[in-house]
Amino acid sequence: MKYLKFFVYQFILGTALFAFSGQEEWSTVATYDNRIPENIKVNEKYKGGHPEVLDYVFVRGRIANLRDLPSTKGKIIGKYGYDTKLRALKKVLYYGNYWFFVEDSKGKTGYISANLVRKRVFRFQKALDKINELEKFVVDEKSMGRELASTSSYVPNPNNQNFKRAKDKYGTSLDQSSIGRSVVNNEEIYIPDRSILSVVQREKTTSRVKVANIPEELIISNSTMTKNPVIQEDFSKVVAIDISNQNMIVFEKNRSKEWEVISYVYSKTGIESQLGFETPKGFFTAPMVKYVMPYNSETGDKQGYARYAMRFSGGGYLHGTPINYDEEINKEFFMKQKEKTLGTFTGTRKCIRTTEEHAKFLFDWAMKTPNKKQNEQRLTENVMFIIF
Repeated sequence: MKYLKFFVYQFILGTALFAFSGQEEWSTVATYDNRIPENIKVNEKYKGGHPEVLDYVFVRGRIANLRDLPSTKGKIIGKYGYDTKLRALKKVLYYGNYWFFVEDSKGKTGYISANLVRKRVFRFQKALDKINELEKFVVDEKSMGRELASTSSYVPNPNNQNFKRAKDKYGTSLDQSSIGRSVVNNEEIYIPDRSILSVVQREKTTSRVKVANIPEELIISNSTMTKNPVIQEDFSKVVAIDISNQNMIVFEKNRSKEWEVISYVYSKTGIESQLGFETPKGFFTAPMVKYVMPYNSETGDKQGYARYAMRFSGGGYLHGTPINYDEEINKEFFMKQKEKTLGTFTGTRKCIRTTEEHAKFLFDWAMKTPNKKQNEQRLTENVMFIIF
């Protein structure tokens, strides 16, 4: 019994000393520098600025407490409402629970439970890797003498009727997609509108194709392919959309043939709903732009509009902040409220949402000589959308 008491005493003393001597360092599982990787070239051309934080968390519930320690026993030193963004400095583990050490816009730091927030980050290297993947596909396929094209399966559906909600094994929705059949097992695979592909073998009514983001080769109808716009081997404009992190990075190739980041902003993508779908993933070529994109309600009534829209797949557009007609009386207020949600949760009908100012920048970047008397017009050079 004497020895048992001695060991219990030693255990308690050792645990207390361990906790006192730097448990915070011991429990750190990740640190964040909020910096763009040094190998990523940046040449910002968007004058509207970029986000102040690149590694951040946002409050996912009604309210979240900031504490002076990574524990519910820590003193509450701040409170933040839904969608508030906080700079993430590190992630710690405390007795089986994860906490983020964060900083708010006024410089106050503290700990916030990982259960109350969601982490976001700008993945510059991932986006650049995807560009390299698309470039390799285009170069390799052309070197084999294969023609490049994209799918064309868009049928306008402004009244949101009779959606085709079936999904393939990759989670791609049938709606506004071409149907391909695997050459391996004849399984149906859905190819989103404007997906980039190469023609492996062309027959009279069908072709064997290789879609840039689908592993197996497919058989598709020739009627669902288009060369408008022509896929250019030396394309120089890319909009990269990170669905997992709800942000957008825009790249342009400079005269030295190097990819540069010309803007990076928070964004919002699609969610499965009564009126729409998740934003499809893949490699797409944008066919056209609109100065104004109107949209209807679930009953088919005219509901509102968004400016500076660029179509990338089916009825999916990249566009500025949408405004309902009944919100125009206080437009600036509603725009600011909606723009606060960029970079947080998904929430569009399929589209990619950015601010109206940034959408105009992209519109002017894509269309060097637009016809201002015409709402809808075709792009004359490739603007690739990489969505991952």
